Amino acid sequence: MYGHPGMAPVTGFGAVALLGFLLALFIAGLVLAFSAKIVGIRDASILGAMVAIVGGGILGAIVGGIVGFVFAVAGPLGLSLGWFAFVITYVWVIKVVFHTDWLRAFLAWLIAIVVELIIAGILGLMGVATLGILHA
Repeated sequence: MYGHPGMAPVTGFGAVALLGFLLALFIAGLVLAFSAKIVGIRDASILGAMVAIVGGGILGAIVGGIVGFVFAVAGPLGLSLGWFAFVITYVWVIKVVFHTDWLRAFLAWLIAIVVELIIAGILGLMGVATLGILHA
């Protein structure tokens, strides 16, 4: 069928990875859209939040990487400046996508980060509990 016995599982893993990425993107979009509504951003939508997440992540990584690389001679300070540039760029993308001010964009980003950390913690605990049940 595939010509190679190991080909089917690899293709299946790729599909699972893609579906997992899309599910994570949708959940992150829901969380950011919900956070934006909490802080009073009227133009918040799930699709806009997903664009802000992908665009902010990509553009933030580029800007943060460049700033971190340029200031690498400063040691840990360069890394801190790169991280700060990433956050500023990410919040700027949220600001532009939702047509809002800096404070609301920052608060929406901050609430989304906290909620996503809580969700990740709960899912992690569920995974640990599941492994414990499976090994019992």
